[in-house]
Amino acid sequence: GTLMRYHKNNQIKSKVPYNRGRKEGIERSFYDRGEKNTIRTFSKGVKIGIHRGWWRDGTPKFQYHFDEQGNYNGSVKEWYRNGQLFKIFNYIHGKESGKQQMYKPSGAIRANYEVINGERYGLIGLKKCYTVKKDSTKIY
Repeated sequence: GTLMRYHKNNQIKSKVPYNRGRKEGIERSFYDRGEKNTIRTFSKGVKIGIHRGWWRDGTPKFQYHFDEQGNYNGSVKEWYRNGQLFKIFNYIHGKESGKQQMYKPSGAIRANYEVINGERYGLIGLKKCYTVKKDSTKIY
C-alpha cells in the first residue's frame, strides 16, 4: 500500500509506496504549500535510479544516481539555495571515479580533483596543514 503523511495544514507531506514492508516504487514528498520537495525510486527497499530534490522555490537541490544495489553510480549533484552548483561528483558502483568538483556559494572553485584507481589528484579543498619540525614546539 501507500503511506500518506500530511503537514499540519493538511497538505500532503509524502506518498511512500510499500510492498511487504519495504519501499517499492516512486516516493514523493512535498513542502507545506504543495511544492515538490523530493522524488526517489526504490526497489525492495533499496534506492535505485535518479533521485531528485528541489528547494521550495523550485530550483534544484540535489540529483543523485543509484545503481541496482543502492550505490551511487554516475553523477551526484547538489546545489546551494541560490541556484549555484555546490558539487558534482562522479561514481562507479559506489566509488568516486573521475572528475570531482566543489564550489563556494559565490561560484569560486573549492575543490577540483580527479580520482584514478582510488587515488585523488588535484585540489581536494581541505584545510591547510601545519608543519611541525622534529623536536620543536613551534608550528611553522
